[in-house]
Amino acid sequence: MSFVNSKIAKNCTKILFLSILVQSASAFEVDFSRRQVDFKRVQNMDRLPASVQQEQSEEILSSVFTAVEPTQDIVIMNTDKGFVPDTVRLKKGNNYRIHVVNVNGKEKNVSFVLDAFSEHHNTIFGEQKTFQVTPKMDGIFSYQCPETAVQGKFIIYSDVDQGRKPASEY
Repeated sequence: MSFVNSKIAKNCTKILFLSILVQSASAFEVDFSRRQVDFKRVQNMDRLPASVQQEQSEEILSSVFTAVEPTQDIVIMNTDKGFVPDTVRLKKGNNYRIHVVNVNGKEKNVSFVLDAFSEHHNTIFGEQKTFQVTPKMDGIFSYQCPETAVQGKFIIYSDVDQGRKPASEY
């Protein structure tokens, strides 16, 4: 008798569980009426001419990805006689990776200070320090080594055409 009662109890439990599940499922309703407008818009987008679709996709890509110029490497050596090169020309808006190398045999541990770009580095003999700069404004900015009192300069220029032609065109 207990076997039959346990089977009936299991069946009753299953029925109760299913009835609760059916009642709770009816409480969850999903309203797709607002999404239908979006579906129609997407379908109509497929009917646009290919040139318009391409322009729209280019606009989306340009807003997501910005063009980045390649990084140019520049090496500045701190020697016994000063910085080599002592003048570096950089174009405004481009990316530069600066490598500072101390090859000064007399001063084995000196500083490299470029205040305009907030770059201050300790350079040990034979080792290089690397940092990146992207100039944002035109001007002349100095870099120096306070221990040896030598300095150099960055000349930042724009890409603005000032009407000057190469010598070969005169």
